Amino acid sequence: MRVAGHLAKGATRGDAQAIAWLTRGAREAAAASPIVAADLLERAIALMDPADPGRDQSLAERASSLVRAGRVSDAEEICRALLGRAHDPGEDAPAQLCLGHALLAGGRPRDALRELELVVKSPAHSATQRASALGSASIAHMWLGDLDRTCTAAEQARAAATAGDHLTTSVALSSLAIAAELRGRLQHALQLIDDAVRLADQNPARLGHGWPVHAHRAFILIHLDRLNEARSTLHTGRQTSESLGIGWDQPSYQAVRAVERFISGEWDDAIAEIQAGAEMAAETGQTQMLTAGLSVLSLISLHRNDLDRAETTAHAAMSQAGEIRSTSRVWATWAHALVQEAGGKIGEALGTLAGSWDMCASTGFRVEYRVIGADLVRLALAAGDTGRAHEVAVHVAELAHDNQVPSLAGAALHCRGLADNDPQVLELSVTAYAQSPRPLELARASEDAGTAFAQRGNADRSRPLIEHALEIYERFGAARDLARAEAVLRDAGIRRGRRGPRSRPQFGWQSLTPTEQSVAGLVAEGLSNPQIGDRLYVSRRAVQAHLAHIFAKLDLTSRAQLAAEVIRRTAIH
Repeated sequence: MRVAGHLAKGATRGDAQAIAWLTRGAREAAAASPIVAADLLERAIALMDPADPGRDQSLAERASSLVRAGRVSDAEEICRALLGRAHDPGEDAPAQLCLGHALLAGGRPRDALRELELVVKSPAHSATQRASALGSASIAHMWLGDLDRTCTAAEQARAAATAGDHLTTSVALSSLAIAAELRGRLQHALQLIDDAVRLADQNPARLGHGWPVHAHRAFILIHLDRLNEARSTLHTGRQTSESLGIGWDQPSYQAVRAVERFISGEWDDAIAEIQAGAEMAAETGQTQMLTAGLSVLSLISLHRNDLDRAETTAHAAMSQAGEIRSTSRVWATWAHALVQEAGGKIGEALGTLAGSWDMCASTGFRVEYRVIGADLVRLALAAGDTGRAHEVAVHVAELAHDNQVPSLAGAALHCRGLADNDPQVLELSVTAYAQSPRPLELARASEDAGTAFAQRGNADRSRPLIEHALEIYERFGAARDLARAEAVLRDAGIRRGRRGPRSRPQFGWQSLTPTEQSVAGLVAEGLSNPQIGDRLYVSRRAVQAHLAHIFAKLDLTSRAQLAAEVIRRTAIH
């Protein structure tokens, strides 16, 4: 690589020696630093004559490096230009594979599948190329909601992959793990994804980490209520990708982190992750995971009674989902339905959520029953559709039976308690949720149980349940939920007990979230953004978002001012 750099400085067009060194240097760099490889190949291509027989191969290699580095749009442009003109037929498969990967990253699985199937069906291409195409096709099928074809393509890719094709093996195992997860076979899914991570780690060049196996593992752990492990595996995955120079998968890690922080009740941290992910997606062209972040942002805005923002982001999430039928689409329709309900469109909300449920049922996405189940039961009952309510409760109970997870048990009892209008069952759901790390779901179950007891005139059983919900809502700043739960107490004539401050101030030191206070303290210690990110298990972009919020709340403009403020406060206290 050093020789290539020196030779390139004085080279002129047609300098075969410089071109050869630049190409060799790029291939050396490709595994550990794809952006360096892309830059070296760009310089080599600039020195080549347009008729150079090696130019098309260099273009295809550069496009592949650009995808890995996160410059998805640039890679797509190169591949389309190459395939759209007379070119070396030997570069068909590399260019089609690269274009398929770029289209997948851009959230266009149907277009990606067309390119990938050209590779799979052509006997002119190598077994390794066909195996790689099958692996990527399995992801496209999954995003299009066809789990049977997902598993078929993944098994074929796994069988066809050569001993050294660790990336294809990682993709195939990830697809099988995601399919098992979606079908509600969570322990089996974890075993498969753990195999993918183990094999990716065992490869000396860690080529298997070219696919975000840790992001998929984190989602499975979230479903299993193992949020701390999910947070740790996301941190490991992000660090691994950064060490390998892989940029295209970073928005995926951001999106999964946002979902985990939302579920754990760290909503301000979730917003910072969403903002960072949106910026990264805009830079890389990897937009597929934007749907999840927008959906979470809509839900947080709704709970905090910012209905305009909730509606805007819900529509954006639905638009971004496009043709994709996966977890992120379920979250988008969930947010959209709740926004419709908040606008008084109960019938439309029921139709939206029922449509999402039916999509899950037809595709086999059983794991998503827990996401929309309780709200669908509630909306169905409001519309007088008791049959739908009881059907949903039965299916959520079956999912809980198949997976011994506290929050799934809580979701099943919550749905059944609502459908049967049984306060004792709803109270059992509170007990189950108390064993899980899902405070919002616990609060909603507590509120529903307290409401059911209040409707029966049992204030002694109602008050502690409603007050527990109110404490959680206050902690989150969930103004909409607070108003609803307090109305239950008022209507029942129940007086609320003593309580502390209801909400965090908007400005000043007391307005900082726990994470923002930690970031401020680490800035005062002299740590850089990447170092702070490593310490707090967040991305450097999320640190930037936190700092922007801190500066606004404290009316500061620099890290030096922030460090001085932290030191001043430390001296006072």
